[in-house]
Amino acid sequence: MERSSALSQRRPATLGLRARATVRAGLHRLVPYLYIAPALVAILLFVYVPLLRSFQLSFFRGNLLNPFREYVGLLNYQEMLTGRLFGELLLQSGLYLLFAVIGSVIVPVSLAFLTLQLTDREIDFYQSVLFLPTVIAFNVVVLIWAFFFLPTGGGLFNAIIGYFGRPPAAWLQDPVLTLPAIALIANWKIMGFHFLLAIAGLKAIPREYLEAAYVDGAHGWTLIRFIVLPLFAPTLLFILIITLIGSLDAVFTPIRVLTEGGPNNATNNLMYAIYSEGFRYFRPGQASALSVILIVLFGGLIYWQYRLFDRNVIYDR
Repeated sequence: MERSSALSQRRPATLGLRARATVRAGLHRLVPYLYIAPALVAILLFVYVPLLRSFQLSFFRGNLLNPFREYVGLLNYQEMLTGRLFGELLLQSGLYLLFAVIGSVIVPVSLAFLTLQLTDREIDFYQSVLFLPTVIAFNVVVLIWAFFFLPTGGGLFNAIIGYFGRPPAAWLQDPVLTLPAIALIANWKIMGFHFLLAIAGLKAIPREYLEAAYVDGAHGWTLIRFIVLPLFAPTLLFILIITLIGSLDAVFTPIRVLTEGGPNNATNNLMYAIYSEGFRYFRPGQASALSVILIVLFGGLIYWQYRLFDRNVIYDR
């Protein structure tokens, strides 16, 4: 009897210890989620809620004071897709993407490959020089370049071409020159950040692979094509994706400060058209419909890009 009584007393104590251990283990598993909870709440409040609200707003017409005044169904989408400027906006957005890939992917990645033969001290110097525009306020960057593009009276680019006997160019007034000029400003601003990403991706390649390739006789372009590029592909894919995501946003400030979509709508694009519809013409429903169209187009483009390149990407090094 005494033994059975002692066992019955131990059993609740053992069960209590197990319960407390289970609770502690559960709380321990919750710790990572508690750390990321503030970021998740911020993303929910400032990304997904406005996104859903914009989608809802795209079915209504009104003004900034009463955006849900009238339900119109898909009429906003029809107006935006069949408008006379939509094809032009789509073409110019595609041109901005092309310039972004050249200036924000090809150029910084090429510069990063050129630094492979440099010392760490030299690489640090070029990193500092190229990254400097990234930390300068975008409005300041735009004003600096506006001085370079002055048609007369001290414009740097016209002074350069004038030295070779060429007449001055209207960089921000000529519809042919204005779009590349705006893209150049945006690329100069963000190129340094992408250069840092490319340098980090190259430094992450194990040196053993490169040394083994040297031993096997791989040099120059052969080494880059068959060894470096496949191992660098994840970084390149990441740079491509963030370039596509941010390309139209990057040119918004230069357009807003310098051209406001002109001349003759030459620098307008889908992103700036959304701003114009919402805050210049005060048509939030049409602006929301155009933003949904932009999200769908870019989402499809990024998905296609990921599927195209991901099959050739080596993640395990």
